[in-house]
Amino acid sequence: MKYPVRCLPLVLAAFALHANAQSLSPAWDEYRKKEEAAQAPVQDQSPAQPQAPAAPQAGATPQAQPYAAPAASRAPVRDQGGFFIGAQGGRGWIYDDIEQRAAAVSAGYRWQTGPWAQVGVEISGGRLDSTREDGFLIPEATYGAIGANARFNFGDSRWFAVVRGGYFSADQDNPYGGDFSTDGGYAGLGIGVDINRHFNVSLGYTAFVYADDYYYDDCDYFDDCRFNRADTVMLGIEARF
Repeated sequence: MKYPVRCLPLVLAAFALHANAQSLSPAWDEYRKKEEAAQAPVQDQSPAQPQAPAAPQAGATPQAQPYAAPAASRAPVRDQGGFFIGAQGGRGWIYDDIEQRAAAVSAGYRWQTGPWAQVGVEISGGRLDSTREDGFLIPEATYGAIGANARFNFGDSRWFAVVRGGYFSADQDNPYGGDFSTDGGYAGLGIGVDINRHFNVSLGYTAFVYADDYYYDDCDYFDDCRFNRADTVMLGIEARF
């Protein structure tokens, strides 16, 4: 029985060398990896669900959220072109410092040309009532006009500006004889506010410039003429369709 006991160290040494040789073998390493992979627990491959942020605890300092830049905004296109009619009333001056009551009507069409701009055409007609100054009669005058009309909104607000210009012809009946008629150009500027999509009010100034003969019946020469101006300031209402 002593022989096996004496050989036991040799057997253990041989087994250790054999185990060490197997651990150094590439085939053994591959086999060990496959065994470990087969015995590893299967993990859940489903996509992770987003977790709701936890409610802040009492007394905790709130964390700043990352800033998200707002999307770039575009100016709205105000599709408000179309037909319009208006009526105006106020005061007018044909002669210096002699005030006459004035009234006018207008109609036309404007096209939308930008986010806040409209351009169109207009026809108008008006009257300056007769009045008296120092015992003298200032006769009534009437006129008709045709021209261009442009409207510009101040951004996306309800306030707007109006620019007008064109040609006019006027007549004035003189009870003392010598009826007067003339023509020329007009230009106007106004400011107003939209009450709603179809109605607005405005205040406008218009200048009427014309040439009058000085010595002769016709303005054949520049020196024969003098240029005069009549003015009106009127409050107006306008309806759009």
